[in-house]
Parts: sequence; C-alpha cells; structure tokens
Amino acid sequence: MKAPIGKLFLPAALALAVWSSVSAQDVELDRIVITASRVEEDSSGVARNVDVVTRRDIERSQAQDLSGLLTDFTSVNVSDYGGLGASKTVRMRGSTSSQVLVLVDGRPINSPRDGQADLSAIPLDNIERVEIVHGPGSSLYGSGPMGGTVNIITRNPPGEKQKTELYSSFGTFRTYTERLSHGARVSGFGYLVTSGYQSSAGFRANTKLEAKDANTKLTYKFNDSNDITLNSGFYRSRLGSPGSIVSPDFDDTQKNTKKFIDASWGFRPDDATAASIKAYQNYDRLEFDENTAGSIFDVAGKKDVHITVVRGYDAQFSRRFSESYQGICGFNYVGNFNDSTSSAKHHYTVRAGYLENKIDLFGSLKLNFGARLDDYSNLGAEINPSFNFLYSAGDALKLRGSISRSFRAPTFNDLYWPDEGWAKGNPLLKPEKGVTKEIGVQVAPHKRFGFGLTYYRSDYDNLINWAEEAGVWQPMNVNSAVIDGIELENKIKIADRWSLDTGYTYLNAKDADTHKYLIYQPRHKADCSLKYRDPRGLACELKGQFTGTRFHDAANTIEVKRFYTVGFNVSKKCKSGITYFAAVDNLLAKKYNVIQDYPMPGFSFTGGLKAEF
Repeated sequence: MKAPIGKLFLPAALALAVWSSVSAQDVELDRIVITASRVEEDSSGVARNVDVVTRRDIERSQAQDLSGLLTDFTSVNVSDYGGLGASKTVRMRGSTSSQVLVLVDGRPINSPRDGQADLSAIPLDNIERVEIVHGPGSSLYGSGPMGGTVNIITRNPPGEKQKTELYSSFGTFRTYTERLSHGARVSGFGYLVTSGYQSSAGFRANTKLEAKDANTKLTYKFNDSNDITLNSGFYRSRLGSPGSIVSPDFDDTQKNTKKFIDASWGFRPDDATAASIKAYQNYDRLEFDENTAGSIFDVAGKKDVHITVVRGYDAQFSRRFSESYQGICGFNYVGNFNDSTSSAKHHYTVRAGYLENKIDLFGSLKLNFGARLDDYSNLGAEINPSFNFLYSAGDALKLRGSISRSFRAPTFNDLYWPDEGWAKGNPLLKPEKGVTKEIGVQVAPHKRFGFGLTYYRSDYDNLINWAEEAGVWQPMNVNSAVIDGIELENKIKIADRWSLDTGYTYLNAKDADTHKYLIYQPRHKADCSLKYRDPRGLACELKGQFTGTRFHDAANTIEVKRFYTVGFNVSKKCKSGITYFAAVDNLLAKKYNVIQDYPMPGFSFTGGLKAEF
C-alpha cells in the first residue's frame, strides 16, 4: 500500500507516551472468553484480539436487537436495510457479511444459501455474552471467518432455586415488545425457557413486523465433571418487504421460520483433560410473496420459497500435557441441503479435522499454532494453518501478532441463483482464499486508562463480491484484493462513576487490479461513548458514531454518503427488582442510508420496564 497506514500507525503509537501521564483507578480488561481457541481461558492470556460484551452490557445498552449492540464496536460494520425486522448482517475488516462467521454456543448459524447470519432473528434476552474475534478463524472453524467470528453464548439455567423475568417496552412507530423468561434448578437438573412477541407498524410504507420466538435450554450435571445440555428453539416473523425507495413494493411480504436443536455432552475426567461432543440441526425457511408487480422484474402472484437444512456433528478433545503445553484436536461433519423454487435442490457435505497447539514459554510468551483440513464433496480439500503469539510485560503491556490463512466456499446462491433479469449466479466461481497478518499492542499505563492499537493486512485471491453492473447483480471472483487497516480503542475511567470509550478504524479495502474500493467499506469509522454508572442502580450513556463514505458499485460511481448518529439511554434498577429504562436512537433525527436507497428510521424512542423475581 502506498501510504496512509504507516503514517497513521506512528502517531498513534506516539500517543501512548502522552497518555501514560494519566493517573488512576480501575479499568476492566480481563474477562473469560472461549471463541479464540475453542477452550476456556482468561482474556488476559488470549493471543487474539477479542472484544467481549457481558450480560450487564447488554441490559444497559437498551438495544432492540443484536445488530444494535454490535454496531457500537468500531471494528464492526453492520449492513442494515432499515427498520426493525429488516435484514441486518455484520461485516468486519473489509469483509462481506458472508465472510464473518456467527456461532451460537459454537453452532454456526450462517445460512449455506447466502452465507449470511441475520442478526435481527436473535433475541437479546437469551444471550449471556457475545465474543467478537477479529481476523481469520479458518484454522479452527473452516469456511467463513475471513474477517472475524462472532460467538454468542446463551444463558444457562439459574445456579440455584428459580428465577423469572418479565420485560415490556413500547416505542415510536407503534413498536411493542413483550418477553418472558423463567428458569429453575433442582439438584443436578436445570431448565430455562424464554419466549417473546414483537410488533411494529414500521417507519415507512409496507414495513409492518410481527414476530415471535421461544427457546428452551435443559441441562443435567451428573457431577462437576460430567454434564449434558439440550437446547432448542424457533423464530417466526412476517414483515413487509418495501424494496428500495426508487422501486418500492407496497404489498409484498416476507415470512421467516427458523428452528434449531442442539445437544452436547461435556466431560472432564481430570483438571488437565476435557472432551466434548455436539450434534445439531438448523432449519431455515424463507418465503417471499410478490403480490403486485413493483418493477419490470417482478411477477404478480409469484411465491418464492427457500429451505435450507444444516446437520452437523462435532467432537473435540483437549489435554494439558504440562505447565507449558496444551493440545486441542477436533473433528467435524456437516451436511448442507438446499431446496429452493429459484435455485432448485442442491447439497454438499464437509468433513474436517483440526489441531491446535498452545505453548507457554517463561510465563510471558504464549504461542498458538495449528491447522485445519476441510474436505468438500463439491470443491475438494482446503488446508488453513495459523500462528499467533502474545508477549506480556506484566499487566501494563501486551504485544500480539498473527499470520493466518482463510477461505470461504461459494454459497448456493453464489453458484445457482437463476437469471431473473436483476440478478444471476455464477457456477464458475472458485473459493475465496486469503492470508492475513496483524500486529497489535495493548497498554494500560495506569488503572484508569487502557489503549489498544492493531494493524492488519489481508491479501485475497478470488474474492467473491456481489456487485451491480448494468442493473444486474452478480457474484464475481475479483482477481486479487488488498485490505489493510488500523483498529484503535481507548478506555478511560474519568472518575469513579464516569467512563469514556472511544474507537477509530481506518480501512483501505481495494481491488488490487482496478484500484477501486470494495463496495460498502467505509475508510473511516469512529465511535464515542460517555457512560455514568451509579452503585444505586442508575446507568446512563450518551454515544455517537461516524461512518465515512462508501461505494454502492464496483466501479465506484455511486457514492453512499457519510453519516453520523447520536443516541442516549438511561436505566434505573430498584431494590424491588424492577428496572425502568428509556432509549433514544438518532437523537438528531438525521436522514441517512446504510444501504443505498434503503432509508434508516429517524428519531425513535423506546421505553419500558423489566421485573425480576
């Protein structure tokens, strides 16, 4: 790359010396995570760049869905088609949404139809924490995690006795949300049941939403080292599909049905050894009803139905052979099935095995290296190694680095979408492949201040990108692409009750041959959050976000304007167990688009209460 990264990296590094004069109390930096290496470890010892959202963070955010929670992270770029229930997917580090793997308790939920995971269908009250891993994860998870991995950890039954939660909220656009959660534990048996209903009139014509969901989690502990878990649930929604403002559809509708079942067994015969087995099934049905022809490509009365089924089996074994060495190995089998009125019936299977090595040298240097082999029935074999290191000079300085290979297999839509005039698939597509290198530093010169800076570069071959050319969307293998950038974050505890979090990402994502920017990749994104936390239960947050200019087309002729938003939320938890809350999004009522011709809501308000007993 010709210039700006090095010029940005040096001043940011020099800022460390300036900030080291800040004086102090406490910034929370260490939390437990599991995604980065598939085993539990403290975040202070993770050799990957990982952000963690806790249950308390989720409750205080007052976000209406998972996308509203993730968009606050500067490294995350949410593709939002506008309004509650509309498609919301996540991009990271210049990736497309199908290049970010989303897991729920280790179960991948990206659809093999389009490679995406719709964040709007995941209820927040069922989440215990969210782990956001920056950069490739193919050496552990196979196809998909080129830009990053989002692992959602669901809540467990109560540790003892029983607990019930009731949640009710209302907001602008006649939006109502009702949720119920109840769990209990009797001896070794525990259960947790959650259910919810949501409706909204929508902020523009034909954006009405009605959705309901239910989830059940059953656990049984034979003893402290032997337990089983059964997790299942469904989500159903019916919403209007208004299309873009330049070609609106005023009565088309979309119905979504998602079901899953997940059974797992964990066994720890001793402190150094752990084994686990998981079996799961995802069912996804998307129905689109074209009631009236809204454009020249529409056919009145047409109904498209797309069904995908994914069945997977995982087995993993880990053992700490000494104080300085731990080995992890696992085996996966996944069957992907597609039945679509558009792209017909197709299926393929994947068999995979992986090995991860964790070495601790001298207590200050940790090395992780390993590889994964994926054997596709329709594409052949792919091998993806990775190497990561973490050097710690006490608690005040940590240096991380990694080099990893990654890949993503084409989806059913990529390969087989029919030529309907506005879009068509490409059966000649090859798998995407990439190599990512990164180096980062985390500094806490004083307890009141934490600073993180990461530089990364990804070199991709055969990058698959859906882009619009002459009015037709089609996936193409970009010959090569270079993506590099900087992630910068600061956490400052101003006073005992006040804290300030800021973040900035510089992203340079280009086609290496045409030197054009990849679509929907902002060069600049910045976030700022001022928080107040009162030990008596009062919590407030004022936050702002800036997203720079993006391009809608591969030729960079259609520009999506930059925008900034401001939001505010407040909550008060009383001794009675009742929490009152209110939140305002787009406080300044800005008009903006995340996706071209799909406007975002203006000023919106949500208020309500939550009761725990």
